[in-house]
Amino acid sequence: MKHTDLREPTTGQAVGGNDANTASDQPVPPDKDGRGEARADLEPTGHTYTLRGHGVFERLLAAPGVSAFTDVVAGVTEVYDPTNKPFMGGAVMMVDNVVPLDGERVRIRVDSGWPEDVTVRVSLQYFA
Repeated sequence: MKHTDLREPTTGQAVGGNDANTASDQPVPPDKDGRGEARADLEPTGHTYTLRGHGVFERLLAAPGVSAFTDVVAGVTEVYDPTNKPFMGGAVMMVDNVVPLDGERVRIRVDSGWPEDVTVRVSLQYFA
């Protein structure tokens, strides 16, 4: 499917118009899902997960307090197996996608940039 054939799921409108990569002079407004108000009852939360994988891989992570509307950020680093300490190895680490889900779960896609399994630590940060 070419990008020009993509449709926005709720309206069926073509995504992006003529050139979706061109910046407009108009600011993009926030989503109107009712979550824009400041809240003092949310606490910052962080969890780490030790995973093994190679190339591009996905994992489903348990994340207490997360719903599909939680803003979640993730980081990844390679870790040295014997000590479980982060180090700068030869693999180029990237988090490609972070998808918060209902049921206190987060699906992530990591690119380890390495053809063999490496041990990585994924850190999630969010407010719950």
